[in-house]
Amino acid sequence: MKVYFVFLLFCISLPLLAQHVSLIENGEEAKPENVDSFLRNLYTSNDYVISFRLRLSDTVNEKSDYFVLLKNAKILSAYNYSANSKNLKPLNLTVKSLQLVWDTFIQNDLFTMENESDIPLFCLEKYRIYNSFTYEFVLLNNGKMKKLSYYDPEYYDNACYGMAERQKIINSVAVITHVLTQ
Repeated sequence: MKVYFVFLLFCISLPLLAQHVSLIENGEEAKPENVDSFLRNLYTSNDYVISFRLRLSDTVNEKSDYFVLLKNAKILSAYNYSANSKNLKPLNLTVKSLQLVWDTFIQNDLFTMENESDIPLFCLEKYRIYNSFTYEFVLLNNGKMKKLSYYDPEYYDNACYGMAERQKIINSVAVITHVLTQ
């Protein structure tokens, strides 16, 4: 009888413990000064905030639009944030589409992968390109944040293959494009 009770108690407490575990690895403390203000505001009422943008330059003040996926408990929602107008607009995506995005992020290890600059690369100088774009993700969860930046990953995946993380970033962006164009 005691074993049954302990097992039942364990099974009941496991989901409660899992709610407080951060999925983010290789992240840092989510300091307010390191997070855009609109993301900070969203993070105050959500368990997970994941933003994606296509950055066209390395300037700090670039005005890119963002795709933002939020998760609060088991509820997923998505928004578009326009940096120019500072407007946050809900996206009308189905539950199935939102779940597809979340599952793709999990399947492609978005929370555990490293930033491109932290991974040793080998690419001959003749294949280097300049003045292209960067895929940038910002992830917030449980007091941690992580920024992932990958410079023109499709090009480098073809020219200098061998980095699994590039393909994972490409897959993660592809699912966003897919659900937004349905």
